Amino acid sequence: MLKSSIEGDILGILKFKDKIKGKIKNTSFFKDKFGFESGIDITNDNQVLYRKNFVIKNIIFVSNLIFTFLFTLISFGDSSNWLLTLLLFPVTFFVNYSLTKFIKKGPEDKMSQTIAMYFASFYMFLISIIIYFKLKNGSQDFLKECGYILIYYSLAITAFYQDKKLLKNVYTWLFIIVTIIHFTITYNILELSQSTDIITFITTFFTSNEFKDILMRTILLALFCLVLYVYVTMAIYMQEERKKELNKRRKVQEDFTNVVTKIFDVTLSDSNSFNEEERRNANIVSLMTKKLSSLLSLEPKKCEDLVKFSKIHIEKSVSFDNSCFENEDEKFENLRQQTELGSTLISRLQLTRKSEDIVRSVLEGSDTPEFIARQREILNNIDSQIVLICDIYVILRSVQSYKKAFNHKNTMNYFETKFKIFFDPVVYDRFYRFSSDFELIYDEN
Repeated sequence: MLKSSIEGDILGILKFKDKIKGKIKNTSFFKDKFGFESGIDITNDNQVLYRKNFVIKNIIFVSNLIFTFLFTLISFGDSSNWLLTLLLFPVTFFVNYSLTKFIKKGPEDKMSQTIAMYFASFYMFLISIIIYFKLKNGSQDFLKECGYILIYYSLAITAFYQDKKLLKNVYTWLFIIVTIIHFTITYNILELSQSTDIITFITTFFTSNEFKDILMRTILLALFCLVLYVYVTMAIYMQEERKKELNKRRKVQEDFTNVVTKIFDVTLSDSNSFNEEERRNANIVSLMTKKLSSLLSLEPKKCEDLVKFSKIHIEKSVSFDNSCFENEDEKFENLRQQTELGSTLISRLQLTRKSEDIVRSVLEGSDTPEFIARQREILNNIDSQIVLICDIYVILRSVQSYKKAFNHKNTMNYFETKFKIFFDPVVYDRFYRFSSDFELIYDEN
């Protein structure tokens, strides 16, 4: 029974995992087809227009599927609609094919992208008019006003381009065509005028409910157009301001990169010129750091980070080359990571310099109280002291330009008489008590 319960739990976890993966995959699909942040440089107008065309092409494709479904649905109630439904297939195919052909020419071809923008906008506008005309003259009363909503839908899609010139052109044609539609399709004025003379028709029409309805439709459409235009104007302004800020950020980032690169070039100029002996000593220091960290009962993650820090100056180097990155966010992230790496490298080299200064000053007898006090202020946290004491041990055991190599016994005597003062009592006590372990590490490596 327990086994069955466990198997059930495991099966539930696996199903949940698959469900999460499915959601992530769906999110990624939506982002790729309808998202706007997919590798676009917003300061490049051609790239922005290219991405807008790509997204709106996909919206039009979905819209065409819905239009086809709508006409197929109403054709079952009215056989005369089947011809238009069948004609809709080649039309929608041609539209999607043409848009794809223009868009595939890439963001470098601005003319093709501009043509695609106007083609998509006017297609949506005209198809909405055609559908409204068909539904209004159809036999199914409940669908007669549905097509009118598509006019607003086409305007909303046009507004996605955030192009004021395009909107003005669409608005001009919109009011001309919609006005004609109001007086010919929504209300057939010619039929209304045939039943009476012109003067009587004019005096009665402008007080009729039909005229009030046309007036209200026109006012609401104009209001909607005004709102869209204000939205687009605000969006363009915010986009331009965002582009300015991004350009400023890039300039600051470029200047910062140049300055930091020069600083790191000077500070870390010798960080990659280690010989075999120095690399061996760095490896020994890392092994000793791992041992001492565990003796001090540090957390495993902390121990691992300290070991990496102890030999980072041997294994890592700073590079601000952003040529392999296309996205600005990736470039900025690389700059941040390399700056942090450079800061860590400087700290490690500073610790190496500190250990050499301490050993040399002690052996030369220049370790004055002022020197000791100053050294104790530099990188004096527990983490740094763990690496420092291992550094000093390795320096004392190895040959240096100013000293010969000491054996383990002499090294520990120096620690007890000269170097003990530089360390936290807990760190030093652990190191001294288990000094035989560190001797073994050094001798075996």
